[in-house]
Amino acid sequence: MTRLLFCLFAEDIGLLPERLFSKLLEEARRSPADFSGLAGDLFRAMHQGGRFGLERIAWFNGGLFDDDHCLPLERADLDTLHSAAALDWSAIEPAIFGTLFERGLDPDKRSQLGAHYTDAASIRRLIEPVIRDPLLAEWATVKAAMMADLRKTSAKARQSVTNRLNGFLERLRTFRVLDPACGSGNFLYLALRTLKDLEHQVMLEAETLGLQRGFPAVGPEAVLGIEINPYAAELARLTVWIGEIQWMLGHGYNLNDQPILKPLQHIACRDALLDGDQEATWPVAEAIVGNPPFLGGSKLLRELGDDYTARIRQAYAGRVPGGADLVCYWFEKARAQIETGHSQRAGLVATNSIRGGANRKVLEQIQKTGTIFNAWSDLEWVK
Repeated sequence: MTRLLFCLFAEDIGLLPERLFSKLLEEARRSPADFSGLAGDLFRAMHQGGRFGLERIAWFNGGLFDDDHCLPLERADLDTLHSAAALDWSAIEPAIFGTLFERGLDPDKRSQLGAHYTDAASIRRLIEPVIRDPLLAEWATVKAAMMADLRKTSAKARQSVTNRLNGFLERLRTFRVLDPACGSGNFLYLALRTLKDLEHQVMLEAETLGLQRGFPAVGPEAVLGIEINPYAAELARLTVWIGEIQWMLGHGYNLNDQPILKPLQHIACRDALLDGDQEATWPVAEAIVGNPPFLGGSKLLRELGDDYTARIRQAYAGRVPGGADLVCYWFEKARAQIETGHSQRAGLVATNSIRGGANRKVLEQIQKTGTIFNAWSDLEWVK
């Protein structure tokens, strides 16, 4: 499914030769048994770059086309896919993949996985104070120092301006954002766009000061994810890839085709809380954002089972009360990451029940080692 989605997008944005995928589908509709072979040949060409028929295909891979395996489709499936291919996929909103993911889940498992769509406005409500605003404040300080240097006429002062700019651009390039319950990647996608927009703004403002504008260096490696559901993790990678391509082409930049899709192993498919019987580790990241799953303390045993519940409570004993909501474990781990210097700021979604009962103990612990600097107590959830 993710390969087909990407091919629809790649054709309409001009990364595949004009109507190549649509023509493949037209041919396969005449003989559905040929579809797997035809699509497999295309996937093989996209793996390393090469030829598909008379057309030259760019090097895509990045993990999405690691092999040429393709499931067979019936004629009705191909008719549906052909109709979809007639639409324009070039400006598709990557955030809708979250909705596709949620609706595709087994309804009986939705509460267990805590899967839910987060709208862009709610995501920005966290990304702005946790990522954008602090970096803009840093840039304002750097820019003021650059302007002070520019008022001097020495070569040393001019070099200082360049050094300050390059230092801040390097800060953006190495900035990392972690979503430790990333689902299909909505937070990662919008965090990446925010960092790329910031870099673009900095380069434009530097250009007005007489400095040369460079090529964007912030890329998909800036966003790290942990997701337990394999399909969601795949969709998260696809969301980030498409978001990156759309941003680059939309701002007039060519794509680096060595390869077009950069490997995204840093969006990991694993448990964010446990590694066996031990507490799971999180990668170092300046910012942590996300919408972890809600599951009331009384429901843990029923939804997660006796064994997992016992192991998670044991691993976090003394830090998360036994009756706390599942979401509290993410809050405690984010607090610990900040306390140990592995992160700087965090912003997470929770239900307002986090303010009371056993859940409140986790917030009190956050206040002991840091501070809650921004919060919204009661907002209508967008479904």
